[in-house]
Amino acid sequence: MARVTVLDDAAGAAAYVAQKLAGTIAAGQRAGRTVHIALAGGSTPRAAYERLAELIEDWSGVELWFSDERAVGPDDPDSNERMVRESLFQRVGTAQPRINRVPTPGTAEELAAAYARELRERVPAGPDGMPVLDVALLGLGEDGHTASLFPHAPTLDVRGELVLPVHDAPKPPPDRVTLTLDVLRAARSLMILATGAGKAEPAAKLLAGPDRATPASLLADLPALELVLDEAGAARIPPEQRA
Repeated sequence: MARVTVLDDAAGAAAYVAQKLAGTIAAGQRAGRTVHIALAGGSTPRAAYERLAELIEDWSGVELWFSDERAVGPDDPDSNERMVRESLFQRVGTAQPRINRVPTPGTAEELAAAYARELRERVPAGPDGMPVLDVALLGLGEDGHTASLFPHAPTLDVRGELVLPVHDAPKPPPDRVTLTLDVLRAARSLMILATGAGKAEPAAKLLAGPDRATPASLLADLPALELVLDEAGAARIPPEQRA
């Protein structure tokens, strides 16, 4: 079952996530292996990336991925890559991590196929053949979506694939690509960062049990999942469910 961690405010939640990511990176470097981390888009994790840039001096052996991306160019205001580049990549100096960007622009099908090939080539697979990310950091929409897995979407039913095209995202732009539930469930660690009063209801629904109306809840049975909230986002979480 998912663990719930509640911090005082959004800044505290962002700092906590940054510390956790930094710890994963340091552990992988000590072990002499490559660390693979999938990053969330949207506005919520920006502060976490800014803090992470301050914590990590040595990015050797780190590969960064995107949990989803919009089918737009890398400099488009809607691009997740642009947000991460501004908040993280441009702040880490010359010792950059390897950035495995979605090769936009292109059709959603083209982008999904290309990104799936790259994942298979670069990320070690587990016993079931799924690439095993060290951490997948995700967001939580007010409608309960995570990555670009939206309520009742056919992407929720796909098994065995790594990356899927999306054409009907309820928020623009409609065309996107997303990591699948199978890839997310295979990760060693999952974190969902959700802050603000607008996330209180979806956070409670996430913990209520699997429901295709709340796609993030389809990950809630995983012990590897940690839901990181501020007090506003945790308003509907009972004390006994908090860490």
